[in-house]
Amino acid sequence: MKAFITLAVVCLVASDLATPVELSDEQKAKAKVYIDECAIQENVPEEDVLKFRNKDVENPSKAFKCLGTCFFERAGTLKNDEIQDEVVIAKLGGLIGEEKAKQLVEKCKGIKAEDRCETGYKTFQCFHAANAAF
Repeated sequence: MKAFITLAVVCLVASDLATPVELSDEQKAKAKVYIDECAIQENVPEEDVLKFRNKDVENPSKAFKCLGTCFFERAGTLKNDEIQDEVVIAKLGGLIGEEKAKQLVEKCKGIKAEDRCETGYKTFQCFHAANAAF
C-alpha cells in the first residue's frame, strides 16, 4: 500500500521526468479502484475519466480537475488542500532524488485556489512546471 501512496503524483509527473515508471499489477488495480471511486464521487463523465486514465491533461474540464484532486486525496498526496510533504518526498525521492523532491515540494506547497478541485489541479501544474526545470 505504501508503494502506491503517491501513485497519482508519480503517474501524472513521471512522463515529465522521462523516467519510465512500471507499476505492479496491485498498484494498477488500486489506481483503477481509486479512479472508479472518484469518478462516482465527483460525478465525472466517462470522457473525462478516459482522459485522466490516458494522462491527457490538455483543456481539462472542472470534472477532470475534481477527479484528479480526489485521486490525489485518496493516494495520500493531498489532504485538506495541502501537499503531504513527507509522502511526496518519500515516493518521488526514489524517482528524481530526495533533494529534487524536496525542492519540488517547497516550490509547490501552499498553493490555494478558489476550491479544492482548482487547488489540486494548480498543485499538479506546479509539479509539472517544476519538473521541467530539473
